[in-house]
Amino acid sequence: MRRSHYAILASIAAVAVFAGLNLASWKWLAPARADFTANKLYTLSSSARQVVERLIEPVELELVYSRSLGSDFPAIRGHADRVRQMMTEIAAYSGGKVKLREVEPEPFSEEEERIAGAGLTPAPTDRGDPLYLGIIGHNTVDDAIAIPFLAPERDALLEYELVRLISQLDDPAPPRIAVISSLTPYQLHPSEPQAAFLLREARRAYDVVVLDPEFRELPPGTDALLIVHPGPLTEWQQYLIDQFLLRKGTALIALDPAARAAAVQQGGLAPTASNLPRMEQMLGVSLAPDVVADRTLALPVNVDAGGGRMIQEGQPLFIAPQPSLMSKSDVITSDLSRPINFGSPGHFSFASRADVTFEPLITATAGAAFMPAAFAMSDPKPRVVMEAYKPVGQSPVIAGRLSGKLRSTFDRPPQPAPDEDPVLAELQRQAMERAPPFVAASETPAEIVLVADADMFDDGFYVHPQTGQALADNAAFVLNALDNLSGDYALTELRSRAPAARPMTRVDDIEAAARQRLYAEQTRLEKELADAEARAGELEARRASGVASSEEELAAISEYREKAVAARRQLRAVEREFRRDVDALAGQLAFVNIWLPPMIIGLIGIGVMVWRGRARGGAK
Repeated sequence: MRRSHYAILASIAAVAVFAGLNLASWKWLAPARADFTANKLYTLSSSARQVVERLIEPVELELVYSRSLGSDFPAIRGHADRVRQMMTEIAAYSGGKVKLREVEPEPFSEEEERIAGAGLTPAPTDRGDPLYLGIIGHNTVDDAIAIPFLAPERDALLEYELVRLISQLDDPAPPRIAVISSLTPYQLHPSEPQAAFLLREARRAYDVVVLDPEFRELPPGTDALLIVHPGPLTEWQQYLIDQFLLRKGTALIALDPAARAAAVQQGGLAPTASNLPRMEQMLGVSLAPDVVADRTLALPVNVDAGGGRMIQEGQPLFIAPQPSLMSKSDVITSDLSRPINFGSPGHFSFASRADVTFEPLITATAGAAFMPAAFAMSDPKPRVVMEAYKPVGQSPVIAGRLSGKLRSTFDRPPQPAPDEDPVLAELQRQAMERAPPFVAASETPAEIVLVADADMFDDGFYVHPQTGQALADNAAFVLNALDNLSGDYALTELRSRAPAARPMTRVDDIEAAARQRLYAEQTRLEKELADAEARAGELEARRASGVASSEEELAAISEYREKAVAARRQLRAVEREFRRDVDALAGQLAFVNIWLPPMIIGLIGIGVMVWRGRARGGAK
């Protein structure tokens, strides 16, 4: 065989081998990644991999992105690239169970109608065309679940939202929530008009089971408990809750030292104060006996000013913490945009213990005060509250999340009391036979949300009586909590995912310094211009009225005009200096990122060639 033919065949074989290795590596090494970002933004967490790798049936993630329109918005374009990369990472770890598809809907097309019908929400633009950036998930039984819009500011929750969507597609059955409460609106079936607004909203996404006050069993398949201002519970009922928290570990518990919603309830059967001594001992969290007042967060109330006049005053016992007083690292509160209304809330204290953490979700301000519960229940006027107001100098925790492993406060299942009614004792024995075996410690790490107020669950505190619309984020907070608690435990680690924002601090520093100089100069020059224009206006007014202008006045007008020109020239100089500093830094970054790496590789190649040439010369 000729040498030229051999070279051609060898080249073809090399290309074939190279292509084959690339195809093989694409299949075999798909999960392999090298993530050099500071916060490992493109690397799935262990919990996310756990959810993705255990998928039984395949799912499809359909990325809906208006690419041509989104390219004009750098933040949207960059976030869309990150979404695409994260979806690719998820698909790589799924073993082929997660299929990806991307569509770009045309305005006013059938495709856009299908997407809008699936629940996607476009972002408005100045062009009038809708900008879509959302995901529709499909499973094998034709369930479709959508993420309406992937906002760039929610980048920190991107992995959580994607993996949670996959988890929902894998198990589309609605979570079951068991409700325990002494408040009448939370003892009604969610379909009844008098039921609490929150229950009616929860019914849309959950299987809500309201328990009778005399319950002896929890519904089978319960995913989370919603305990709102419970009445006195029997030992057996507390045991059921204890064992559920050790086995499943998910609950939202709202206790209150002064529940106004219970005081005004018809029949007067609900207690005005609630507590769960065994649960508090189990969790290491205690509810203080006094209530929180905060004049900074006071809600306005109508006060009788005498003479038939009503005025509005801020009631420090009714408070509305703003989103700035809510945790930004927890998915329950990170996306809330409105205040949450509370009525004479209590506050929690936590006794530190191993394997358990307690993170505040909502706090009052450091200027809050503590008031006796009895005083709060006496319906004092705002001025009376202010007379007794003494700031405590700390931010009381009104709501928090407890996480970790717990231990039971029971040694064994409680037995019926000797003097108990025989019928009731027999019912308890039957319930004991059906109950799971006793466990002394957590089988699953607990995730429990604690709220020190029952009034925030009352419609009168946040629902408009005429329109029925929520005026605050009370329901959003509770529904977010139930959504997070009733989901897969493997998702809980994702709630603190670091955001992708990576600011260029050097550029920011240059810009801040330049802006500071610019604003200082601008302030000084604007004052000079204002003085000059005022003086010039006076002189022009005199000339317009027929008064002859002196040479000094004409010279002053000319001087003012020169000052204006000089001021504008100086402003432009400062702006040019600012632009020059930023451009110089941009050039340095471009050189380091674009030109320096290939230059280094080229120099290394030249060095290798020189070294090999010398090695051959030495061998001869």
